[in-house]
Amino acid sequence: MAGLGGGCATSPVVAPTFTYAPRIGTHYLRTVKVVNQTTMIGSPMRQREEQEFVWNVGFSRQGDLTLVTHQLRRLSVRINDATVAEVDGATAESVSVDLLVSTGPRVVEVRGAERAAKMLSGLAGRAGTDSQAIEPEQVRKIAVALFEMVVRDVVGHATAPGSTWAALDPDPAIDRKIMRVERLEPCGSARCARVTAEYELSSDHAGNAVRSASAFLAQTGVNPADAQLVDAALEYHEEILLEPGTLVDHSASFTRIAQVIFVLPQGTQVPVEFRTTLEQTSTFP
Repeated sequence: MAGLGGGCATSPVVAPTFTYAPRIGTHYLRTVKVVNQTTMIGSPMRQREEQEFVWNVGFSRQGDLTLVTHQLRRLSVRINDATVAEVDGATAESVSVDLLVSTGPRVVEVRGAERAAKMLSGLAGRAGTDSQAIEPEQVRKIAVALFEMVVRDVVGHATAPGSTWAALDPDPAIDRKIMRVERLEPCGSARCARVTAEYELSSDHAGNAVRSASAFLAQTGVNPADAQLVDAALEYHEEILLEPGTLVDHSASFTRIAQVIFVLPQGTQVPVEFRTTLEQTSTFP
């Protein structure tokens, strides 16, 4: 599940600081594509899972809080380039994951997580994946994380090109994260800021990648106990195009690449790469 956040502005004037102020009544279409791919480098062995979500996003007020609605319009799952499950129409539209956001801004409540978890778990079963049942708490955490991916790291900071600042990140693999405003550019009737992130990773950053690589080796018939780890590397890339005065993201991309190299008893090197990408775009009426 993916792709929650934002707001929309029509003025070309750029706010001096990043401010969460979505215009009530705004609505748009958000498309989110998440790809997880595991590859044994130098061989045709590959496992690729692709999910695409299309959401109707809207903004209203509930007391002094902003209600951000995300009604699912379509969801598809592809494994190794073959469509294995798809949901649209009334079934998709019955799912709405909604956020109540304070002026902080902070998500104070997530609604609709139970129905979303039930639908996603059923879809995973139909797709024939090995994924465990999705719990409502997982949906809540993902919804908050995706909202914060756009908002948390920029709100309150200067929008001028060249501005930089350090941001905290909950990922334990990240020691330091530096945000930078690359430039201002047109985006529809507004002007947006293109913001990038540079990461410094902790010394034990590859722990999860090593565990995933071991599981992948087991699936290919190699006993992980017979393989010696000789190298592991991890890199992140992030870029967001958003309206400074509302924090709607017109586009966003995040990539996580992990490479792990094992050596088998006979001396053969086995390099494994894990690549996760998230790309989202917003389309306005």
